[in-house]
Amino acid sequence: MFKIKKGLRVIIATILIVPAFILNKLIGYEPFTIVLMILSAIVAGLPTLKKAISGIRYKVVGIDFLVMIAVTGAIIIGEYWEAAAVTYLFMLGDYLEAKTIDKTRSAIASLVDLAPDTARVIRNNVEYIISSEEVIKGDRVLVKPGEKIPVDGKVLEGNAYVNQAAITGESIAVEKTVEDGVYSGTVIESGYLLIDAKRVGEDTTFSRILEMVEEAQDKKAKTQKFIERFSRYYTPAIVLLAIVVYIISKDVYLALTLLVIACPGALVISTPVSIVAGIGNGAKNGVLFKGGEVIEKLGKVKAVAFDKTGTLTIGRPKVNNIKAYGISEEEMIKIAAIGEYYSEHPLARAIIEKANEYGEIKEVPTDVNIIIGKGLEFTYDNKKYYIGNRKLFSVEAVNGVREYLELEESHGQTAVMIGAEDRIIGIISIADKIREDAKKMIANLKKQGVKKVIMLTGDNELAARAIATELGLDEYYAELLKK
Repeated sequence: MFKIKKGLRVIIATILIVPAFILNKLIGYEPFTIVLMILSAIVAGLPTLKKAISGIRYKVVGIDFLVMIAVTGAIIIGEYWEAAAVTYLFMLGDYLEAKTIDKTRSAIASLVDLAPDTARVIRNNVEYIISSEEVIKGDRVLVKPGEKIPVDGKVLEGNAYVNQAAITGESIAVEKTVEDGVYSGTVIESGYLLIDAKRVGEDTTFSRILEMVEEAQDKKAKTQKFIERFSRYYTPAIVLLAIVVYIISKDVYLALTLLVIACPGALVISTPVSIVAGIGNGAKNGVLFKGGEVIEKLGKVKAVAFDKTGTLTIGRPKVNNIKAYGISEEEMIKIAAIGEYYSEHPLARAIIEKANEYGEIKEVPTDVNIIIGKGLEFTYDNKKYYIGNRKLFSVEAVNGVREYLELEESHGQTAVMIGAEDRIIGIISIADKIREDAKKMIANLKKQGVKKVIMLTGDNELAARAIATELGLDEYYAELLKK
């Protein structure tokens, strides 16, 4: 049987009903106008008719049944526009509800895309690439640069920088080494890890997050639930009232008019229209709602908790401050960028990006030596340089710049030190930048009655405190999901 898709049905019905409405206003109920209205009612009303018939088969008398009685009655008494309008509104409400479901499904699909599809396991000293669902607890899982970690587990071997933003919200990749815990769905940016699988399949942190999101999509708003319950009693009551009116008045037109007037088209369409408008506008502004129930509760919200990375902040480390000692800032940042030329660390990318603002860097370092957990040393222009944290430098060298270091770190910055053989030549402060409209958003929330605005993040205490202070947040929670 030929079946018209919902979107196409809406278009056809709209093409019929719009000129019918205009002609009705201009020339009234002329034959051509009536034909357009009846055709529109047929196109838009067929799905409702099918639902009404299906409901009767299962002894369920719902609003669909009332709509079809009202439409039939409207045609009998000559109210053709009422018949067209009621069926069109009902069809449109059903279409918008379907679009809402599609939006939530696409949101789940995008989340599913983050899940790793395959895993590289070592069994009996042989490497196999298998589906992530086939990994069993106790497997040794090897993950290389650019690959997603498919399990929750503990590092047995290797050293890597892992992007955990999808799970913990940390803006900067975290160094993982032996005995550290890792999460499914996170990505290795550089290095490699051999992992002992502790949680696999549906038991992983990522899978549980996905499951919670899927469950949330099925939750209907209380208004929707109320309308569904209301229709169980409303429809039989109206039909019974129409029969009583007919018995008393003996006027079939009066009874049919009552059915037409009582048809709750606007009531039925109101909730799905409101929800799809809310979800649509939210999506345009980068906000994902978990369902109609969540939107309905927003009016009563007194506290709001935001993730930091990618929400209150841009989600990408940037160089904020440069401090040079004994040379120009341009020369110092150039030396740092040359040293980081081969590095895949996100801090290195931020340094190189900043240096390119002064001009393209073409030189490359020589004799590069990575010092795990501290930084690196390299040679450029026959001179040896060092880049890293304070562990890489002598106590005397650090003491010479300690006041500036502590000041930057107290503002939530990650301080990268650059040194020559005999002294420190500069400090580069890197952090995730706050979004330009974050302060305004928080102020607007408080104007609308939100009493408390909170930030949740996997980042360190100093970075979290600095951002919370700058934004004027009421509370913050740092280093979440860390053990």
